[in-house]
Parts: sequence; C-alpha cells; structure tokens
Amino acid sequence: SYANGVQAIIVPEGSAITSVDDLYAEGASYKVGVQLGTTGDIYATGDLGESRVTPYNNANNAVLALIGGDVDCVIIDNEPAKSFVNANEGLKILDGSYADEDYAIAINKEDTELLAKVNALIVIPPLRFR
Repeated sequence: SYANGVQAIIVPEGSAITSVDDLYAEGASYKVGVQLGTTGDIYATGDLGESRVTPYNNANNAVLALIGGDVDCVIIDNEPAKSFVNANEGLKILDGSYADEDYAIAINKEDTELLAKVNALIVIPPLRFR
C-alpha cells in the first residue's frame, strides 16, 4: 500500500454516541449518514444494515442531515471530516476510527513506463513488482 485512510465518525457535541462501540451496543438504533457508494457506505451498510444507514449523494448533504437531526452520526474519510467539523460549530470527530484502509495501485508488470510515472507522483519509496 502507498497510503492509509481512516473512516471517521462525526457526531454533534454532547452526542450519546461517544465511541464506535456505541453503534453496536445492544438495542442501538442510531441512524448513520454516509456518502453513497463510498467505503464508509459499504462498511456501515454491511455492519449495521440498510435500515440504519442513510446514503446521501455527497458528504455535504450527509453532514447537513446530521446538523438537521435527520441522522445521529456521519461516517466519512477523516480528512473531509476534519474540514466539515472546522466549518460547522457544534460538531466533533470521535476518537479512534470506524475503519482503517490501505490504498494500493495495480499496474501491469510489463508497463515499466507507467510504474515510473506513478512512482514519480507518489512521494514514498518506489513501488516494486512482487
């Protein structure tokens, strides 16, 4: 992998949701907002079920639903989560992560030119074919 991603949980300050575990607590029925088609959507729907997850066309709409009280939390990538929390008073990111992800790229072993271009763009040790 060349990078790590974190799925974060945004909640209103003072929320009853204080950790990831609260989403799984017996009898928990918290509504979760996600951006449609993202890994946050896939993970949350798989873990919590479609009845508890509301997908939105974009992360902004999910956060607006959180602010409006339509959902209890939003699961999105950590970096956008930070921007939404900084831009909207009364929101916070829970400590920890909902999911951790590794990002990787698949390249045809014979395409050394493409590999060199990708390596030049990613500021990490060069990728190696295995």
